[in-house]
Amino acid sequence: MTDAIWAIDHVGFTVPDLEQAVGFFVDAFGCELVLECGPYDSVGYVWPDEEQPEPGSLRLAILRHGSHNLELLEYRNCASSRLREPPRPAEIGSAHLALYVENIVTATEELRARPGVRILGEIITEEDGPMKGLDWVYVLTPWGMQLELIRWPLGMPYEQATTSRLAPPPVLQPGQARG
Repeated sequence: MTDAIWAIDHVGFTVPDLEQAVGFFVDAFGCELVLECGPYDSVGYVWPDEEQPEPGSLRLAILRHGSHNLELLEYRNCASSRLREPPRPAEIGSAHLALYVENIVTATEELRARPGVRILGEIITEEDGPMKGLDWVYVLTPWGMQLELIRWPLGMPYEQATTSRLAPPPVLQPGQARG
């Protein structure tokens, strides 16, 4: 490791409609809109083997949820925008945002009631192995972004095999009982 200080600053996702995505995250999850920027006449990066930034425009918004920052990017008129549907979870380049919830059943039903939201299957509970007791379900936003709702108890079995620990969501304080 270098002498540099490393910390995760934000996670970014490309969305087709910035206003729709910002509204969804603010309304559904209580995110705070911190800033919006653009439009910029350049996408801002130079892809390998290309000599200049890709033509197109970029707008972005940065939201905050607790101690996490979320960047939403809307690209327009880009030559490389070939995909018409987001990649499935098993495809290279796919990504998802996992949101910890206290009550996964209630959270899933609240999202199911939102127009355009799709729940991808039933809530799964890990029955054995290092993540025994963890509940999860995938969700698609109205524009096709993958989310995962997740609920995990303190003291999962993986903790018996290592001193390393997952970084807990702020709502999970040591000593709080989780079923």
